[in-house]
Amino acid sequence: MTQHKTTNNKNTVIDLNDLFQKLVFHWPLYLIVVMAAVTGAMLYMKYKQPIYMSGAKLYLKDEKKGGGEEADALKSLSLFNSSKNIENEMELLKSPILVEKAILRNNFHLRYYRKGAVSKEEIYTHPPLTIRVLGDSAAVGNYLLDVTPEKGLLQVKQISKSDDDGKSFTVKPGETFTLAKDQFMINYVSPEALETGATYRIRIDSVMELAYDKIDEIGTALVNRDATVVFITYKDPVAERSANFLNALLDTYNDYTLDDKNKVSFKAVHFLTVRIDSLKEELGLLEKQEENFKIQRGITDIDAGSKLALEQVKEADIRLNEANLQLTVFDQVEDYVNNPSSGYPFAPVGNVDQTLTSMINRYEEALKEKKRLSLTLKPSSEILQNVESQITDTRNTIMNYIAGYRRNAGVVQKATQEKVNQIQRKIATIPTSAREYINIKRQQGVKENLYLFLLKKKEEAAVTNASNVTDNKIIAPAYVPDSPIAPKKSMVFIGFIAGALVLTSIYIYLKYFLNQRVLSKKEIEQASDLPVIAEIYQQDTNVKDLSLHTRSVLVEQIFSMRTNLKFLLTGQTGTPTILITSSMSGEGKTFLSAHLGNSLTVGNKKVVLVELDLRKPKLSQFLGLDHNNGVTNYIIGNKSIEEIIKKVPGNDDLFLVSSGPIPPNPIELIEGQRMAELLEQLKDLFDYVVIDMSPVGIVSDARSIAPHVDCALFVVRYNFTPKSKLMMVADSIRRGFFRKTAIIFNGIAQDTFYPYYYYDHYSYSATKEQQRTWSSLAKKIKQRIA
Repeated sequence: MTQHKTTNNKNTVIDLNDLFQKLVFHWPLYLIVVMAAVTGAMLYMKYKQPIYMSGAKLYLKDEKKGGGEEADALKSLSLFNSSKNIENEMELLKSPILVEKAILRNNFHLRYYRKGAVSKEEIYTHPPLTIRVLGDSAAVGNYLLDVTPEKGLLQVKQISKSDDDGKSFTVKPGETFTLAKDQFMINYVSPEALETGATYRIRIDSVMELAYDKIDEIGTALVNRDATVVFITYKDPVAERSANFLNALLDTYNDYTLDDKNKVSFKAVHFLTVRIDSLKEELGLLEKQEENFKIQRGITDIDAGSKLALEQVKEADIRLNEANLQLTVFDQVEDYVNNPSSGYPFAPVGNVDQTLTSMINRYEEALKEKKRLSLTLKPSSEILQNVESQITDTRNTIMNYIAGYRRNAGVVQKATQEKVNQIQRKIATIPTSAREYINIKRQQGVKENLYLFLLKKKEEAAVTNASNVTDNKIIAPAYVPDSPIAPKKSMVFIGFIAGALVLTSIYIYLKYFLNQRVLSKKEIEQASDLPVIAEIYQQDTNVKDLSLHTRSVLVEQIFSMRTNLKFLLTGQTGTPTILITSSMSGEGKTFLSAHLGNSLTVGNKKVVLVELDLRKPKLSQFLGLDHNNGVTNYIIGNKSIEEIIKKVPGNDDLFLVSSGPIPPNPIELIEGQRMAELLEQLKDLFDYVVIDMSPVGIVSDARSIAPHVDCALFVVRYNFTPKSKLMMVADSIRRGFFRKTAIIFNGIAQDTFYPYYYYDHYSYSATKEQQRTWSSLAKKIKQRIA
């Protein structure tokens, strides 16, 4: 178990090393790919729209984290104190309402471009022409116009997604034109800046859609956990606009928060002004009534008893008015809580204790949160339902609190009213004239006290309105960024080069390891567990040259195969019979049979080549001889053995027995007795018998003659033999049809990874004899690239 695991680990290491060697071999491919990646990165940087990011810092007042001394001073002047939650304010900064206002105020929904041959360039700071929207700009949007100035006129073409041609028309600068339901006007800003023949594109975006799009480009984050300073960022393709938009958004936010605070004091001042004016008229009428009463009755003053009764009833009336006013405040609170949309923000007139004020503030915060979330969430959203539940709970708490206060105020009101009734009973005993005068003065006193109370509240509301300031401070305005945040030049080049290297490595991996053809000696050995006695280069020239006196790589490899074959035949007695076959046609068995037989003649050994591929004989043609007389003639008895043995030109010790005419039943001839007799006679006449047999994977000829063969050599061709065929050969070998077996790896392409890795020791002879030329260099580079 351990040994098997160790072997697997070793194979893994070898595979990784083999892959690394293949990657190194293809270094020209990597060089070309890296150059292409650098070029691609440069083009990407040239045409990719850059993204700039500007940032600003805003100080926010947070009730949970405290405020400054100035805020505390102003807080004491307010009728109500509006608390803030910093998390809510951070979300408010990204609300579509504020973003839409910022866009409209600064015309960020209008963009101008100069069209180029490949791309268009945006003109932000000084466009040579501008477009004006006549009407409600917020309701206009999603127009694309190509404008070409020509002879004092403007050629306008509307670009439409549904209509490729679009709508074309001509207008004068400053002339109104209509598109759909919207009206526009185009004017020159600087005619001298217009380029002759240039086309300018004007983009008019929908303000609402653009606002929602820009929300994703706005970022908010606290500077640190304990601070109330928010860092706001905004991304835009134009550096200057990124800063301008952010500053406009912050100004809009400050105006929005200040307007929200002013609404409370404005409503209070308006209500108090109306009520005071009404009381002023009522007091005027009472003074006139008092004057007429004195003239008619001739009364200048009242006695001491009547004065005492008047003072007592005045004091009781003041307390009763206070109790009634308190109940009126509770009515206002109750009405607001039951119908908040009619009176938001809440501005009561009267005294409200701090506990109830805190409850109302929480109630209003929950309403704000619901309004904000309803812009982006569906009514069925669980988050929105939770907020609605909080609003309901807070409303119930306020109502229960008010109910308790009502009971207390009702007791006070009842006791005060009883005291007023007692005083009134005393007044009833006073003479009629004095009693009537006391009632007039009593009404006048009640109105005066109420008038003074409301006048005081109006002054407080006016002070609050005048002292309203934003709780926010822009402590770091947005700046114009110097460099874009994307694309980063270094990251683009690294990404392109890394991607190119990875893709190239994947290509090489697929080229070698997922190839269904045999590419290495290791694949053969893993499939068959047989020795590879020779590895032969691909030969493009002098294939039929059987000379043994050259120092070519082929001769060296053939002699190496001859030596390994003799080692394989150790212990063999008599004339060895060597069979050469393959799994399919085209793997080079005929070529190897001729060269192997030729090499065995060294030392004055006589060798005969037997052409037993009776279906497709090629050996005779390879050696420049005909196959008309041969094995078939001998088996059927037409020729004797002496008549079918031919001498191969160029070598006196090399002979050939051709196949003869192609028979209709080759397998019967091969399995017959005459074939056995032929082989025995050839063994008596020669030192070696080399048989060129038909492919073992196609027909069973080789297995039929196996009993007469001492050694079987199977040919596997580089990048030609399918691995499935190799497995078939391995299966035939494992069945034991042949006594001794080995494999020849043939046709290995030169200047590829395989000889680069395994045959470096052969290169010495080739480099001495072969002149390097530009064509051979180009061929080698091509092999390393492809």
